[in-house]
Amino acid sequence: MRVKREIQVISHACVVPANQSVYAHLAGLGFEVSILVPATWHHHYSAKPLSPAAINGLEGRVAGGPVRRAGRPQRYGFRWFSREVATVRRSRPDWCLIEEESFSVAGAQWSWWARRHKIPYAIQMAENLDRPMPLPVKWWRRHVLAQASLVMARSVAAAELAVVWGARAETVHVVPHGIDGVRDRDLPRPSGRVGYVGRLVSEKGIADLVEAISLDSALSLDVVGDGPLRPMIQSAGTRVRWLGAKDATEMPDFYESIAVLALPSRSTPTWSEQFGRVIIEALAVGTPVVAYDSGEIPWVAGLTGATTVHEGDVVALARELRRLSTGTTGTEEASRGRSVVAERFTNAAVAQQLSSLLTTN
Repeated sequence: MRVKREIQVISHACVVPANQSVYAHLAGLGFEVSILVPATWHHHYSAKPLSPAAINGLEGRVAGGPVRRAGRPQRYGFRWFSREVATVRRSRPDWCLIEEESFSVAGAQWSWWARRHKIPYAIQMAENLDRPMPLPVKWWRRHVLAQASLVMARSVAAAELAVVWGARAETVHVVPHGIDGVRDRDLPRPSGRVGYVGRLVSEKGIADLVEAISLDSALSLDVVGDGPLRPMIQSAGTRVRWLGAKDATEMPDFYESIAVLALPSRSTPTWSEQFGRVIIEALAVGTPVVAYDSGEIPWVAGLTGATTVHEGDVVALARELRRLSTGTTGTEEASRGRSVVAERFTNAAVAQQLSSLLTTN
């Protein structure tokens, strides 16, 4: 039997080179990988529109196609008859990996193309909340999931919801997000320094975090990210510093510059934390994590040993931030979590899992 090795990836996330890493590892395993991304993309962490660039190992394999509604992950769609997209449509890969949700416009476009040409396809499932959607969207979502040869669920809850939405159980596998690797070193950390990385919006719990810092004079906060709540951060006092947005390549150094990372995400009727990628990013460099027990955070924390407190319990949040940012307890807990990240959550490990799934399905 011929081994399936030619893969066409569709992904708006891969307009950022760092997000291509798992596919570079797949290429290193002998797969012929091509990636189609939007030719331009708007991102809340970047003041300027993003343009595609290839990571090392994928030079010449990343193409940008014109899209409508750039910057809107579920609603953007490729301009179907453009030259760049037409080139991909004429290809006949062994697999089409659609790193988009089943209810997205791009997901509908490329799953239709794959079905029409009898190309097996994989679809991403990061959504973990069964929120209301229009009936036409529900119909195409079910059809996309039911016809998929592989559903790449990013968490256990997402995998369970995929089946509820119409995916065949045997096609659903938990394929988590990955990071590039771990730093196996333990550096001195500034006592009491808390870090936050993410959007500055209410659902990320940034107001709770600022309140927790105010409860303990031994704590200070460094904030990386941007969003509508930036003025609140900038006016929070001398123990809170806003550092702006940082490039992905700068993040490991930032995680090493703090004593503990906080992720106090709050669930809303329309949003719930889908993974908490910053948890594994921080643990990968030996930085402990304190997070609310919301969304998929308890699943990730259960695997990695990250500390959770009940959602909304600001006093407990402050207490755990102090405990893990002083003394040696935090370093010891993070060291154990780093081992789990190295085994399960690196891009190399995820690529190995994908390799097995793509060659056995």
